[in-house]
Amino acid sequence: MINNLSIQQIRVVKFLFAILKKIPLRMKLMVFMLFLSVGLLRATGTYGQITSLTLEARNETVQQVLDKIEAQSEFSFFYNNKQVNVDRLVSINTKNQNVFSILNKLFDGTDVTYKVLDKSIILSIKENEGNTSLQEDKKVSGIVLDEKGEPVIGANVMVKGTTNGTVTDMDGKFVLSVPQKASLVISYIGYMDRTVLVGDSSEISVRLSENTQALEEVVVVGYGTQKKVNLTGSVSSVKFDEELANRPITDASQALSGKVSGVWISQNSGKPGDDGAQLRVRGWGTLNNTDPLVIIDGVEGEFSQVNPNDIESISVLKDAASAAIYGSKAANGVILVTTKTGNNNEKTSVELNSYIGTQWLGDHYDLVTNSAEHMTMANQAMINNGSSKLFPETLISNFANGTDPYKYPNTDWYDTSFENALITGHNLSIRSGTEKLSGFTSLNYLRQDGIMIGSEAVRYGIRSNLDYKVNSWLKIGGRFSYTKRKAKEPFDLEAVHRQISGATPFIAPYTADGRFGSVQALDEDGLMLYSLYNPLIHLANGASTTDSDYLSLDAHATINFMKDLNLQVVWASNGSWKETDRHNETIYGYTDTGIEMQTKAYNKDGIVMSRKQISTMRNNFQATLNYSKRFVDKHYVAAVLGTQLENYSIKNVFARRTDPPKEGLTQVDSGTGGVQGEGNFEGLKMVSYFGRLNYSFADKYLFEMNLRADASSRFKRGNRWGVFPGFSAGWRLSEEAFIKNLNLFSNLKLRASWGQLGNQTIEGYWPYLTVIDQSYDLSYNYGGSLAPGAAVTALVDENITWETTSSLDIGVDLGFLNSRLNIEADYFNKKTTDIIVQLPIPNVLGDKTAPFENVGEMKNNGFELVVNYDNLETSRDRLGFNVGFNFTYIDNKVTKFQDGDSPDQLYLVREGYPYKALYGYKAIGIYQSDEEAAQHMQNNGFKPQMGNLKYEDVNNDGKLDYQDKQVLGNTIPKITYGISAGLRYKDFDLNVLFQGLGKANVFIQDDITRMSYEWMAIPTFWRDAWTLENSDSKIPMLRFDSSWDNYQSSFWTHRIDFLKLKNIQLGYAFPESITSKLKIQRLYVYANAQNLFTIMLRKGYEGYDPERNTFDTGAYSYPTPRIFTFGINLNF
Repeated sequence: MINNLSIQQIRVVKFLFAILKKIPLRMKLMVFMLFLSVGLLRATGTYGQITSLTLEARNETVQQVLDKIEAQSEFSFFYNNKQVNVDRLVSINTKNQNVFSILNKLFDGTDVTYKVLDKSIILSIKENEGNTSLQEDKKVSGIVLDEKGEPVIGANVMVKGTTNGTVTDMDGKFVLSVPQKASLVISYIGYMDRTVLVGDSSEISVRLSENTQALEEVVVVGYGTQKKVNLTGSVSSVKFDEELANRPITDASQALSGKVSGVWISQNSGKPGDDGAQLRVRGWGTLNNTDPLVIIDGVEGEFSQVNPNDIESISVLKDAASAAIYGSKAANGVILVTTKTGNNNEKTSVELNSYIGTQWLGDHYDLVTNSAEHMTMANQAMINNGSSKLFPETLISNFANGTDPYKYPNTDWYDTSFENALITGHNLSIRSGTEKLSGFTSLNYLRQDGIMIGSEAVRYGIRSNLDYKVNSWLKIGGRFSYTKRKAKEPFDLEAVHRQISGATPFIAPYTADGRFGSVQALDEDGLMLYSLYNPLIHLANGASTTDSDYLSLDAHATINFMKDLNLQVVWASNGSWKETDRHNETIYGYTDTGIEMQTKAYNKDGIVMSRKQISTMRNNFQATLNYSKRFVDKHYVAAVLGTQLENYSIKNVFARRTDPPKEGLTQVDSGTGGVQGEGNFEGLKMVSYFGRLNYSFADKYLFEMNLRADASSRFKRGNRWGVFPGFSAGWRLSEEAFIKNLNLFSNLKLRASWGQLGNQTIEGYWPYLTVIDQSYDLSYNYGGSLAPGAAVTALVDENITWETTSSLDIGVDLGFLNSRLNIEADYFNKKTTDIIVQLPIPNVLGDKTAPFENVGEMKNNGFELVVNYDNLETSRDRLGFNVGFNFTYIDNKVTKFQDGDSPDQLYLVREGYPYKALYGYKAIGIYQSDEEAAQHMQNNGFKPQMGNLKYEDVNNDGKLDYQDKQVLGNTIPKITYGISAGLRYKDFDLNVLFQGLGKANVFIQDDITRMSYEWMAIPTFWRDAWTLENSDSKIPMLRFDSSWDNYQSSFWTHRIDFLKLKNIQLGYAFPESITSKLKIQRLYVYANAQNLFTIMLRKGYEGYDPERNTFDTGAYSYPTPRIFTFGINLNF
C-alpha cells in the first residue's frame, strides 16, 4: 500500500515534470537536487518507521539498550552524558516495534527528548521554561564548527547555569531561547567546552578546539590498532598535524627528526631526489643492514615512495614485544605509515597546501680565500718540508695589490660553486564520504633545485584510497599510488667534491670573455705553478639523469562474520623502475693569457656513455582473522591470526661504451669502444604465520602475546624457518582505588615486555649456494690470449640462518593535571646473536670471497624519557602553549667478533668496544724541539721533528706502533634528543623544533683539512699552526703531506655534539569574518625556516652540517641546505 506522503511525492513529481520545460537548465538542476534531498529525507524517516526491533532488557543500563538498538539497526546515538543519564537501570521488552516507540518507552517520565536527523538520533533534555522570564527571553541562532570549519553535529548548547539547552543539527546549527545577557556553554565529546557571551547578538558562530587529552587516542600497531592507554609495548606515534604538513619535507623519513625517543634520524645528504634520512631504532643492532622495516598501509615499502602530505600518522614499534608480529624483518624496529582516508557521511572537503621558498648552503669548510695569504702559507709549508718556495714574492705582491678579478682572483669556491636555489611544493587533496563510499584523493608536485649548480629534481604523485561498504557484513577497498621522479646532476658529482679539495683562491672561475677560468699563479715564463682544479668545469660536465617510477596497488576486503569476528584479506603489489643515463664531455679552462688546460684527472676514461636500469617487484598476500569481545564488562579478549605470502624480485641491466665518433652523441650505441654489459636477476620468497592475543581485566591488568613463524628462501631447507615470540604485560595503577583516591595521577601504568626478533638483510639472496661467476674480469691465458672464463669466486657456509635479537623493555607511563602533563620512561636491553659476518680467510684459499657465517654478537642497552606538557585546550583568545622533550641514551658494544682478534682499523669492529669506534693514536701535544722528539721516540725508525704532533707512547717502548693505538671515541651517538614547543594566541601560532645529539665523534681528516700538495685548499684553522713564536698552539707546524701528522689520531677526531634549530614556523589563520566572504572554510598562511642554525659543544669542527654520516669524513657528501619557505593552506 502507498501511504499518503508517497502519493504526495508522486504528485510533486508530476508537477515538476509539467513545468520542467519552462525553466532554465540551472534551475532544473536545483529542482532535481531539491527533489532528491526530499526523497532521501523521506527515505530516512521511512527507515525509522518500517525497521522493526525486538529488545529484551532486564535491569540493564540505558547505555546497554542503546548499544542493542545500534547493533540491530543503522542508527547512531549522539548525546552529552552530563545531561543524559545513560547509567540509569531500566527493563524493557518489545517485539517488532520501531525505534520511536522504543525510545518513547525508554525515556518515559524523564526530561530526555530526541531528534532524528538522517540516521542519527540526538538525545538532549527538554527546555525548562521556568528558569527565565518570558519577557526577557530572545531567540538566538548559531552554528558550531570544528577547527577545520566543518559543522559539529550533536553539539550540546546550554544556557550557563540552567538546564535550558539544545543540540546542533546536521549542519551544526541551533536555535535557542535565552535570557538577556546570557552566556552559552557549548560542549561536545572530544572537544573543549566553549563559553560564549550572547550580548546583543542574535546570531553567533562558535569554533570548537579538539581536546586531544580527552580523546582515547588510538595508535596503529602491527595488523591493527590499540588504545594508547592499553599498550603494553613500547610504541611511539607521530600524527601529521598542520605543523608537520607545512614543513618543506622532501622525503617522509625527515618527519621524525627530533620527534620520537629511541630513534636516531640523520639527514646525511641534501641532494635533490636523494635526501632521505638515515633512521636507527634503539641503536645499531647488527653488523649488516640496520634499516628499520617500513610498512605503508600494511604493506612493506620505503619512505621515498609516499608523499609526506598523504600521511595520517606514523607509529614506531621499538621493543620486541610490539614488533614480534613482524618476525624476521623486525630486529631493527618497525615503522608503520598510515595514509589518509575518507570517512563515511563526510562532507566533501578540498585542501590546497602550496609553498615556495629558497635554499642556500649552510655549514661548510672555512677555507683561506685570499690568494696572497694562501701562497704565503703554502710557501711556509714548502720551507718547513725542506724545499724551496713555490710562489715568488713578486707574484704574491701582485696578487696582494692587484684589482683585476680575472688576472688576480681571490676565489671563494663555495660562493662560486653553490647558489641559492628554488624549492616549491603543491598538494591538492579531496576527502569525501557517503553512507557507503568514502575516499581520499591527492595530487602532489615538488620541484627542488639543488644548491650545487647543475643539480635538480622534480616529483609528481597521485594517490587514491577508496573504501566501499557493500552491506552490513562486507566492506571492500583499494589503494592506488603512483610517484614519478626526475633528477639531474653533473656526470660525476664526486669529482666536483675532489675539485673543491684542490681548488685554490688563485684559480679564476671564469675568464673575462665568459669561458671557464684556470690557474692565474704563473711563473715568469707564463707557465702555471699549480694544477688546474675548477669545480665549475665538472659541474658543467655532461649529465647524470635519473628517472624513477613507483607504483603501488592493493585491494582489500573485510568480511564481518559477526559483531566480534571478521576476516581481512589484502593483496598488494608494488614495483619500482629506475633508469640512470650518464654522459660526459670535454671542457677546458683558460688562463687570462689564453693557455688551454683540462682539470687534473679529467675524464680519465675518455668520453663515456652508460645506462643503468633497476626494477623491483614485490607481491604480497595476507589474511587475518580478527576477534574482540568484552565479557561481563570486565574481561576483554582480542586476537589476531594471520598468514602472509611474499614474492620479491630485482632485475638490473647495465650498458656502457666509450669514444663516440664525435662529441654530443650521448646514447650508448654511439660509442665505438669500451664495451661493457651486465645484467642479473635475484629474488626472495617468504611464507609467514603469525598471531596476537590480548587480554585485559577491568581495563587495569593487561597482557599481550605475539608469535610469528617465517620461512625465507635465503636459507637452505632445514634452516629456513624461524620462530619469533613476544610477551608483554601492563598494570594501570591509575584505575586502582588506592591510586584514584590520591587525586594525583590521571594515568599511571607500569609495563614490561620481552621478545625475540630476526634479521636476514644481508648482501645476496642465496648466500648458502655455491655460485659460478662469469665475467670479463675473470680472464685466463687461453691460446696465447686472454679469454673470459667462469669460476667459483666465493666460499659458502650452507648452515647460516637468521640473526636473532632478544629484547627486554621495562616502562612506566604517567599523566598529571588531567593528562596535560605526560611522562613516559623506558629501560631497554637488546642483544643480537648469530650476526651474519664475512670473516677474513687465509690467502692459501686463493682469490675467493669469504663465506657468510653466524658468528657475531652485539648489545644495546639504554633508557628513554619523554615529557610533554600541553596547555592548548583553551580559547584562542587566551594564550595556549605546549612543550615536549624526548631523550635517549644508548650504550652500544660488540660482544663477540673473531674472538677479539680483529684487525686494527680506523673504524674498529672488535669485541668489547662500540661498533665502528674510532681507533688510532692519542695526540698529547706538539714537540717543542727536535731533541724532545728524538728522546720521546728514541727507538722509532722515523724520527719526528719539532712542530710535529706528539703521540702517547702507551707501553713506553720509545717507538710508535700498533700497540700504542687506542679507542679515540664512539661514532654512534650515545645521546639523542629533541625539544618542541608551540604557542597559540588568537589567530597566530608559533612552533619550534630543536634536535640534538651527544657523546659522538667523527674523523675529520680528508683531502680538504690536511695539508696536501696535491689538494691545496687550506682551511683557516692552519693560520694558528705551531711556530717557535706560537709554541702554545695545538695545531702542528705547516708541512705538506706530513705522514707523521696525518696518522689516524685524536687530533683528527672531533666531538660532534650539537643542538640544531631544525624547524621554526609562524602562522596566521584568517578569521571567519574574512573567510566567509571569500566563500572558503579556512585560510592559513605561514613562514617556515629549516636547519636555521647549529650550536656545537666544541668549537673547531670542520665540515658540512654536523647532522651527517659518522662513518666517513663527510667531505664527499652533498651538503644539507638551509631552507626558508612561505606557504598558504586553503580549505573549501
